[in-house]
Amino acid sequence: MKAILVVHNLKKESNYALTYAGNLGDKLKTKVIVMNTVPEPMSVQQSDATTQDIFDDEDFSFKDQNKGTEKIVFLNYLDTLGMSLHASIAKYDIGLIIKGVSGTAREINEQLVPVLNHSCCPLLAVPEGASFNITNMGYLADLRYAKKDIVSFLSKTSEAMGVKASLFNITESGLPHMHNDYADAVFRQMFAGSRLNLVNIKERNIMKTVDVLANIMRVDFFVLSNRSSQLNGLWDWENMENEEHAHLPALIFPC
Repeated sequence: MKAILVVHNLKKESNYALTYAGNLGDKLKTKVIVMNTVPEPMSVQQSDATTQDIFDDEDFSFKDQNKGTEKIVFLNYLDTLGMSLHASIAKYDIGLIIKGVSGTAREINEQLVPVLNHSCCPLLAVPEGASFNITNMGYLADLRYAKKDIVSFLSKTSEAMGVKASLFNITESGLPHMHNDYADAVFRQMFAGSRLNLVNIKERNIMKTVDVLANIMRVDFFVLSNRSSQLNGLWDWENMENEEHAHLPALIFPC
């Protein structure tokens, strides 16, 4: 797999995402690139300190846990100043971006939109408290519009991590439900050889579906496309903190 890029703004949720990335990088045997995105005024004030010095602060224990590792590369803010996200992805051969998120559903979406709108890579949103122990990955999509590149990515990733992965067929609004036999036939034709299982969902309400997947089927890692209906289904709840899925990572692919 290509390198993992962590978008880090020196906030608590970013530090948690960095630790998450370190664990994921070990499992996937890939390099982790840490990009400091502190706003320019703060960066100028800290111009005499390297990014490494900043991460050595007592609030950032990740560095101490990974001293000597060759798979973690810390970039200074000035190293990437003026570079677009696309340029950074190309320069450092990035295949996955990780960003820590926190707050309400609206705040989470606001944190993700700037990255999603300027990236050609999937973005992994990691809420603070997300478990490092991934066991059950679920791709949410209408089978008729499921992306082959997403299935391929998920199949390879789940194989490398030794975990279960499924495609949850959720019918798009206005389309008829697929009968189980037909859905199985389409799945075999489109994704022959993939490691994913197919689960044909009859519920159209994405929020109810997410609730069942998280609480009953124990999906602990969601995969979806950058579409408002799916993102709203994942995060637009009245009380995020009381929802099981609020602490689950979500891998979002550009449309």
